[in-house]
Amino acid sequence: MIYLTIIVLSAQAPILWFWFYWKLFSLNEVIFYIIFPAWFFCGILILILSSVLISKIFLFFTNLIHKPKQGVFTISKKDKDYCYWSLRAIIKKWPIWLIRQLSLSFFEILAYKIFGIKTSFSNALDNAWVDCEFIRLGKNIRIGQGSLIMSNIIVGNKLIIKEVNIKDNVIIGAHALILPGTMIADNTIVDSNGLTLINQKLDPNSIYSGNPAKKYATHEILPNKNELKEIISTEDPLKSLDKSFLLEEVKELSVPFHFYIITGIVIIGFSFIIPAIIFFITLFGYISPFLFDFPLSFTSFLNPNIYLTMICIPLIFVALYLLHLFFVALFTKFFYKLADERGASQGIYDRNLDESSKALDYYHFRSFLMKYPVFAFSRSPFPWLLNWELKFIKSNKIGKETVLEETFLHSHIDFGKNCYLGTSSHITNHLVDGVYGSENLTFIGVSIDDNSVLNSITGGLPGTEIGKNSTLLPSCTTIKFDKIGSNGIYAGFPAKKLTKDEIAEYLGGECDGE
Repeated sequence: MIYLTIIVLSAQAPILWFWFYWKLFSLNEVIFYIIFPAWFFCGILILILSSVLISKIFLFFTNLIHKPKQGVFTISKKDKDYCYWSLRAIIKKWPIWLIRQLSLSFFEILAYKIFGIKTSFSNALDNAWVDCEFIRLGKNIRIGQGSLIMSNIIVGNKLIIKEVNIKDNVIIGAHALILPGTMIADNTIVDSNGLTLINQKLDPNSIYSGNPAKKYATHEILPNKNELKEIISTEDPLKSLDKSFLLEEVKELSVPFHFYIITGIVIIGFSFIIPAIIFFITLFGYISPFLFDFPLSFTSFLNPNIYLTMICIPLIFVALYLLHLFFVALFTKFFYKLADERGASQGIYDRNLDESSKALDYYHFRSFLMKYPVFAFSRSPFPWLLNWELKFIKSNKIGKETVLEETFLHSHIDFGKNCYLGTSSHITNHLVDGVYGSENLTFIGVSIDDNSVLNSITGGLPGTEIGKNSTLLPSCTTIKFDKIGSNGIYAGFPAKKLTKDEIAEYLGGECDGE
């Protein structure tokens, strides 16, 4: 309810903006359509600023009632710190979602500043994921694409919240993970795919790499190109490679290529048709006569129907967006059922055999069908609807109270009750074995039992079975047919169950994992 209220209130400023434009130009004038794209973009920026300010007001009163705290908290409705952390995340979700759709670093940093994060406009985030509280960023920081700066992490039934402090002139490579409590000193570099431990302290003027991140050099090596070449290979690995195995006989697909195009057009394009028709009917049958046709003056605001219309407009847009998502799921379900009846059942297939090839063609088509629907739901402002979509299509089994963050899922990935899948994780049902042209394809689903936690950028390969109450720490990845036992904490690749001493090291002594 709070989330929807923030959406409605933040929409009022852009509604006034478009109301003014409607009165400024006539629909019959060419200039209306020439200027409209720029006016529309400005309206989006106004919506972003409005949503940030509205969220800040809600956040202010929420923090007055219960001040945000660092520490280790139980994931339970009885734990106030956990409940208010969840509430703060909901309050900030709408403006942050809007900003990340446009990838505007300036507005993202501005939002962080308004929300109380210490940062600087000299920083470059480059589509990184940065938590919205307990983060301190210095100046001239470069954070690579796909990196995560996390001030919180879930381990079992515990939520760990610790401030991350990154000093000036720090470079964090692409897809790196900075865990809660990390302190990175001035002029330090964390390589791509690096992962810090909870409460880890990184020295100044140093270079860190690996999982977990370890210091392997200082900046003194950077001017010395010869020493740098010894550490970083500059040879092209393809030079000495025999490329003849890349040549393969062209085979006719069992599912014609044009069928991919047709289904893509139906799922994506046709899902907008009915919402678009309703939009234009609403615009000219309700919004225009009940709002835009009125003069934008003080007397108009004495009419209570004006306020009712302004409140209804964002609700109508939300309903139309949800209707679009429904048709995406509906069309996908129809085509998915057809492909599933003809596609491969789970197993290992030789991609060169004609019988296997035909079955796999439908398997690949089925995978193609899932791409846009999963993207549309998980990247929407209502990502929790992904659970409904997957169950509606009947591609996955999703237990109650399971949370799927912004991530990608294949079919046949089944979750028990109260599970958690973190941001940018990838659980797959297939894997290609062998060299190109003579390979097999393993197509086996993944089973994740109740109360399991798969943190950010975790990976699961085909045939993996994860027992109850297990936690995979960030960047942990299983191998094919892996059996992850119950009641354990796992890290690394391949996933390894941690001892008590290793748990203490990874979690910085904040939690024993019990």
